[in-house]
Amino acid sequence: MDQKVKLLPRAVKELEALPSSVQDQIISKLELLGEFPFMGPAMFDAFEGYRALLVAKNRYRVIYRIVSGDTVEIAYIRRCSRQTHLRAIRTEE
Repeated sequence: MDQKVKLLPRAVKELEALPSSVQDQIISKLELLGEFPFMGPAMFDAFEGYRALLVAKNRYRVIYRIVSGDTVEIAYIRRCSRQTHLRAIRTEE
């Protein structure tokens, strides 16, 4: 079953700001995400419920979540070098 892929306004802005060749690569991956919504690994801690998907030769990260049985919501798209704040560190308890 294909999922509906919905980009939030922030993700739309970020996608539109990219070169068209990169946009094409990301859109292709988003279409694949519609067929296989669990292909990105689950995130943890502060990002519980979200998944991350590397695209465009692993230079960009798509952060998304599955919001219902048929909808995938894209929260944002960022260059990986700008994503250092997403790397939550697990602490030993």
